[in-house]
Amino acid sequence: MSLSSHIQPYAPETSLMARVKRRSARLLATKPIVPNLPKAIVSFSFDDCPLSVRDTVLPMLEARGWRGTIYAALGLQGLTNHLGEHMSAADYKAAHEAGHEIGDHTFSHLDGMQAGIEETLADIERNRLALAAADIPKPTTFAFPYGEVTPALKRALQPKFDLLRGIHSPQSRKIDLALAPSQRLYSQDMDAVMEAVEIAATERRWLILFTHDVRPNPSEYGCTPSEFAAILDRIAALNCEVLPVADALERVK
Repeated sequence: MSLSSHIQPYAPETSLMARVKRRSARLLATKPIVPNLPKAIVSFSFDDCPLSVRDTVLPMLEARGWRGTIYAALGLQGLTNHLGEHMSAADYKAAHEAGHEIGDHTFSHLDGMQAGIEETLADIERNRLALAAADIPKPTTFAFPYGEVTPALKRALQPKFDLLRGIHSPQSRKIDLALAPSQRLYSQDMDAVMEAVEIAATERRWLILFTHDVRPNPSEYGCTPSEFAAILDRIAALNCEVLPVADALERVK
């Protein structure tokens, strides 16, 4: 699949069959856990990943002593699209050395529903080799590009990663480690994000947040720096623990 196909915003399949596949992926090949936590954990995750995360978000987290998870697709490095310019392998290495987790997002940002299992596995291996060439450890968590996945792909990836992250919103304390729910942190969803943080704090849940670009004029898949800062302030006020996805998983298990 050519990376040029990802320069424009993604439009998922909307057919009845595609909707059925998405729903079945959430119900089949599950690996459920119900965390029992003394207090809430929040994990920030960033997909693809645009330079605005390096320049704006990571310093904001580090200023509070917090770290996040970057889901890297090394085939996108240097690309400029609707999210802005993307990070380089050197940027990922610097983030890793600063204590942030680097997770896997395939090399070419493949749609897991459209690509076959063999193609997806090969692309993940290509990404792993590119990360290794940058002296970044083998990722232990994975985020499905676009959140697109099939039950068969969930089964194929479960032995390779400790957690597979989706993009559907959390509904309860239960987490499927083969398609972990996550709340999107987009400008149009800030009320929902605040509500999810409040629920997590009250019910001592593990909440995974995800976004893309964070800049003054973000894409529809990101948010502004002031919106992001407001979420950080609320999480701190509620005394939630903030950990990268892999570290939070170790705490949960």
